[in-house]
Amino acid sequence: METPNHNPDTIFDEELYTIEWSDIENAEIDYDNYLNDIENFFREDFENDLLEEGMY
Repeated sequence: METPNHNPDTIFDEELYTIEWSDIENAEIDYDNYLNDIENFFREDFENDLLEEGMY
């Protein structure tokens, strides 16, 4: 088994990676922006598929 390149002397700052429940609970979701991102993703994916089909 390979030994990972791990330095046991590295200090891990847990606070940098900790998410408090209140951070999640109080977050306001921008649904309009979220839906626009999803729509743009699928539109670009669809357009890319059309371009790829035209290449063959």
